Amino acid sequence: MSGFRLAGLLRVRRTQEKLAAGESAMSASEARVARRLHEEARAVLGAHQLAGGGPAGWAASVAARSALRGGLLEAQGEAELAAERAGEAERRWAAARARTRALEQLESRRAEERARQALKEEQRRIDDLRAGPSGPWADLPDDPTDDPTDDPDEERL
Repeated sequence: MSGFRLAGLLRVRRTQEKLAAGESAMSASEARVARRLHEEARAVLGAHQLAGGGPAGWAASVAARSALRGGLLEAQGEAELAAERAGEAERRWAAARARTRALEQLESRRAEERARQALKEEQRRIDDLRAGPSGPWADLPDDPTDDPTDDPDEERL
């Protein structure tokens, strides 16, 4: 009965581990996308040229550069947040894996113990067969009609 409970719990833990691994993979993918967007925003800002054309053109160019800087800061924040989420998801997956691994080791030890017990029982049976009968009935003859208290020289009445 306890083996069944362990098997059920092990199935649940493996399912939890698979879910955590999926969440970790998804978070890592989101972090890569956010990092790529951050790098693209940095490249766009780096490639931006201040335009001339008088005070109006200069103001428009400064406003565009300021907007690009704001986008870069937002992308940087998103990348950092996504990286943090990915790290947490990976830690949850590692914890789920550790819980599953502990149960797998317990199941393995229990299987080894059952195998040892089975071998021990088989060895006991082999030893019993080799040694012959034992116990309080061991001195009885194999033939039930043969009475060891019968003296063949004794006359019967």
